[in-house]
Amino acid sequence: MIAVYILIALTGIFLIYVLFSYFLSGTIIFLNRQPVPKNPKDYGMDYENVEFMASDGVALKGWLIPGSMEKLVVMTHVGGLTKYGSTVKYRSISKLYNKEIEFLKTARHLHKKGYRVLMFDFRNHGESGRSPNGGKAGVGLEEYKDVVAAMDFIKKRDDLKSFDIGFVSFCMGANSTIIAMSKDPDKFKEVKTLIAVQPISMEVFVKTYAKRILTPFGARIIFPMVKRIVNWRSEHPLEKMSPRDYAKDLKVPTLYIQARNNPWTDLNDISGFHNDTPEPKEFYWIENTKHRFESYSYFQDRPEKILDWLDRWM
Repeated sequence: MIAVYILIALTGIFLIYVLFSYFLSGTIIFLNRQPVPKNPKDYGMDYENVEFMASDGVALKGWLIPGSMEKLVVMTHVGGLTKYGSTVKYRSISKLYNKEIEFLKTARHLHKKGYRVLMFDFRNHGESGRSPNGGKAGVGLEEYKDVVAAMDFIKKRDDLKSFDIGFVSFCMGANSTIIAMSKDPDKFKEVKTLIAVQPISMEVFVKTYAKRILTPFGARIIFPMVKRIVNWRSEHPLEKMSPRDYAKDLKVPTLYIQARNNPWTDLNDISGFHNDTPEPKEFYWIENTKHRFESYSYFQDRPEKILDWLDRWM
């Protein structure tokens, strides 16, 4: 009889283990869709609402902010955030950061400098449409299509098609931009430079995040099952959700930016992207931050590095 109780207990523990792993896998595959609470007008900027279509039919919605120069900066956002950023008003058990992030403040610095700025929501985010795979994220492997669509949109606009173009891309947005430039290089001939803020290999992120919240021992237990379930449920294996195989194909001056004190990644990950990227390139460390997401607010008040880099190459 005791053996039966032990068997029932072990079965219950295993079911909890599998269900918890299944829940965690869902937070990787299905990213938060946050609202877009403000627009450029709220920051003193005129803008045009724009919409364009990805190759697989996903409608993407964005803002085009005017500028005095014939130079255009495309900003691409973090997974789980929006073109606006992230708002504390949105609550979710899987939300990783609960402070306001306002990409529009960074865009305002670009606008004041004279750049035109294109910002848009990735598929399954903000005001854009749902992807035809049921809304599953690829952390760049699906979303790169949206970056290509943005370039197609620019080329179809008589008032934009002759402009020099630069990218300021954050996290999943950086992954997506790097992958897009590799997969469809002819679409990016007018691009002069890329600023990639904390691109990430998702397997590395999940491992380090699990260690942080579950201890290294807990991570060793939970990670294999999470990875197995992600690879079963997702369109792409967890280990392939990365710009790792694509950075070598970049053909523009690239600035990588990373918070040195980022507990949710292995710094060798982004260093590997930088090492694989052809010259000219540069690496910039953000110091004295405690949370990965602080880096996405960093340039709201300290835009000098990105402005200097864009001035240099555009």
